[in-house]
Amino acid sequence: MSLLFSRKTIALLRYYLDGILSLITILIGRLLPKLEIPPIDLTNKTAIITGANSGIGYSLALSLASQNATVYLACRNASKAHEAASSIIDATGISSTKIHILHLDTSSLASVRAFASTWASSSKPIDLLFHNAGITGPPSADHHTTPEGLGTIYATNFAGSFLLTSLLEPHLSPSARVVFTSSTAQYGARPHRIFTLPRLGPTQNGKSKPTDAGFYADTKSMQAAFAHLLQQRFDSSPPHAPASAHRTAHTFVPGYTSTPIFDKTPTQPWYKDPFFWALKACTAICIPVDEGAATGLWLATTEDERIVGEGKGGECWDRCVKRSTAADVLSEKTLARMWKQWEIDAGAEWA
Repeated sequence: MSLLFSRKTIALLRYYLDGILSLITILIGRLLPKLEIPPIDLTNKTAIITGANSGIGYSLALSLASQNATVYLACRNASKAHEAASSIIDATGISSTKIHILHLDTSSLASVRAFASTWASSSKPIDLLFHNAGITGPPSADHHTTPEGLGTIYATNFAGSFLLTSLLEPHLSPSARVVFTSSTAQYGARPHRIFTLPRLGPTQNGKSKPTDAGFYADTKSMQAAFAHLLQQRFDSSPPHAPASAHRTAHTFVPGYTSTPIFDKTPTQPWYKDPFFWALKACTAICIPVDEGAATGLWLATTEDERIVGEGKGGECWDRCVKRSTAADVLSEKTLARMWKQWEIDAGAEWA
């Protein structure tokens, strides 16, 4: 009993310490050395990137395309996706046959299913699946909940990705990598809240909902827990492939990056959501978007044994350094219960 308590205490201390270190990295990010990710040839590799028309997603798409991968931009806004695709082609000089656009709105479970159905008809194996699409708040005060009954932040940042992964799993290559764009905000999450606010609607039993920052943090914590559990699934059900093949799931923290995501956050008085207000007021400490995307690019391309070695995966990385997450402090029973709730909310049926 004392040994178990000791292990839990150590895990919790590491979690809080890593949260502090991740926050410090945000504050001094512009002073840190630039991350240099060695390019590799990705010919014959296929990547899907959600939310690829701007920010982290665009940077990842540009980098992968420049390394000869075939890249699918999975975006909600068609015109912005076409602009992004043209920009990538112009910047890299690659053939237009290497860049594709598919419609996907992760806040809509119907859109997710339509996307997966379209992909299934192509029978293409997926080598890299980036869950990058996300919002910090609903587009307007009238859109806190989706037509399907999910909280808009929850659906966009997590439930849609959970469903998409379940539907695309049969199409993942034997050595596929699934990567989630997370956030330092995960350390301010309350993951258990999903059990009392399972659909993350605007109110529960007449009580006011948590702030948008709270919902955002919860979804980012869920991503880390999902990657942990997804890796367990991969390890327990390996695909029929050579012994060297190994599917992995990862999350990464980009830091406070100069992307449009906070520009889309509805303006509110500082006292209603001080976390987002502080970030929007302190853009001077932002790091360039390519620097924020660098760890995600590393997770997708490196052959580092810490990432692709046997028994690896399911971890979270910040500037290519492993960090603790909620998955390291929650019990396996709680994590399993969360998975069941996600299945209910997303309507996902895992084979």
